[in-house]
Amino acid sequence: MDIDVAGRVGPERDVLADLARFVRANIRLIAGGLLIPNLLSLLTLTSLVDIGLPPRTESILLYACVAMLARHLRFVFIVPLFLAVLAFDLVRTLALMFGMAPSEFLAAVEHAQRVELFASSLYVALIATIAATTIASLVCLSSRAALAAANAPVLFGLTLGFAAVDFVGNLSPHYHLGWMIGRSEPVQSAAEVSGFAAAAGEGGRDVVLVMVESLGYLRDPVARARIAAPLRDPALARDYALTSGYTTYFGSTTSGEMRELCGTRMFYKDYVAQDADHCLPDRLAQRGYGTVAVHGFVGGMFEREQWYPTIGFGRSLFGKDLIKATGRICGDSFRGACDADMAPLLAAARPAGARDQPRFVYWLTLNSHVPVAPDQARTNFRCGSDGGSFGQADVCRMAEIWHDVFNVVAQLARDPALRQPEILVVGDHAPPLWSKRGRAQFEPGQVAWYRLQPRGAPQMREAELGSPQ
Repeated sequence: MDIDVAGRVGPERDVLADLARFVRANIRLIAGGLLIPNLLSLLTLTSLVDIGLPPRTESILLYACVAMLARHLRFVFIVPLFLAVLAFDLVRTLALMFGMAPSEFLAAVEHAQRVELFASSLYVALIATIAATTIASLVCLSSRAALAAANAPVLFGLTLGFAAVDFVGNLSPHYHLGWMIGRSEPVQSAAEVSGFAAAAGEGGRDVVLVMVESLGYLRDPVARARIAAPLRDPALARDYALTSGYTTYFGSTTSGEMRELCGTRMFYKDYVAQDADHCLPDRLAQRGYGTVAVHGFVGGMFEREQWYPTIGFGRSLFGKDLIKATGRICGDSFRGACDADMAPLLAAARPAGARDQPRFVYWLTLNSHVPVAPDQARTNFRCGSDGGSFGQADVCRMAEIWHDVFNVVAQLARDPALRQPEILVVGDHAPPLWSKRGRAQFEPGQVAWYRLQPRGAPQMREAELGSPQ
C-alpha cells in the first residue's frame, strides 16, 4: 500500500491534493478577477480610508468576465482584454468623478501633458495603486493551467453580490449623471438668475465676472459666511448691495464657462464651431466695451487662447504673462499665477489701444483646483491635518483660497480704475473631491454665486436668494 510520511494512504492524499489545488485556483481567480482590481471600491465600503468613488457596476462585472476567460484563453490574449477593461474603468469612473461626459474627458486627456501630475502626492499614490493592482491582478490570471480547477460560478456569485453592495453603498447624488441628462435640462446660469446679465452694460458701467474654480455650495451657512466675509465689509456695503444664492451646474470648468458666458450647455468646441456671436463678451463688445479674459494657467489648456477671441474677448492674459508681473507661482498639479495676486492686474487689464471705453473683465481663477496645494493661500483658517472648523483638510484649503479670491473681488469693487462695476462671482462646478466627508459638505449639483450691485443701479435686491430649505 502507498503510504506518505504523514501516514495517509494514496487515495486520501490525492483527494487532499485536489482540494488544495481547487482552493488555490479559486483564490487566484477571485483575487485576480474581483478583489485586487476593485481594491479602491472595496475600501470605500469601509471606514479605514476616507475615499469615495461612484458605483462601478459595469467595470466590476467586466473584470470578472476577463478572469473567467483566463481559464480558457492564453495569457497573451488576457493582457489586452484586462487593459481594455481598465481603460474603460478609468474613463468612466474619472468622468463621473469630474462631472464630464466620457467624450469630454477623453478630450481633456489630450491636455494632460500641461498638468504636473507627479507634483501631487495624491495623484502619485493613485497612479502607483492602479499600477500595482493591475500587475497583481495579471499575475493571478497569468496561468491558465493553475486556474483550470477554479469554480467559475463561485466568482460569478461573489461578483454579483459585490456589485450590488458597491452600487448601494456608493450611489450618491454627488455623482449625478450630468453628462447624460444635462444637455436636455434648461440652462440656469447665475448671470441670469441674479439679474447680472440684464444689468451688464447698462449705464456704461464696467463689468466684472469672476468664475471661481470648484466653488460649490457649502451646506453650512456659517462656512459660507466665513469664506465670503470680504464681500460683507460694511465699507463695501455703502456702495454695493450684496445678493447671493446658488444655481445648478453640469459638467466641468469649460461647461461652467459656457453656462455663464454663453448661456448654453453645449460642449465648448461644438458651440464655438456653430454659433459664438451671442455670448456676453461679444454682446458687450458690440456696445463699445473693451473685453478682457484673464486666467492664471496656460492658454493652450482646452484651447482657451483660440476660442476666447471667438466669443468676443479682445484680449486674453494667461499664466506666463501674469507670472512675469507677479513673480510668484502657486498650485500643485495645476501650477500657474497666484489668485491672491490678481487685483492690480485685473484692475489694469485692457484690450490693446483701449483707454476710456468701459470694460468687461472676466477672470477664471486657478488655485482651488483639486488637488489643492497646502500653505499657499494668504488667508489662514488653521486647517491642520483635520481641516480645522471645516472638518476636512482639502475643503479647508480651498476655503482659504476662496477667501483670497473674495478679498481680490472686494479690492476690485473699491479700485478707482474700475468705475463701480457690476460684479458677479460664481463657481464653475462643485469640487471633485476624493473624500466622502469632503463631498458631503456641499449641496449636490449646485454652485454658489454672489453679486455686487452698485447702489442706485436698477433691479436691486437685498435678500439672499435661492437658499436650500
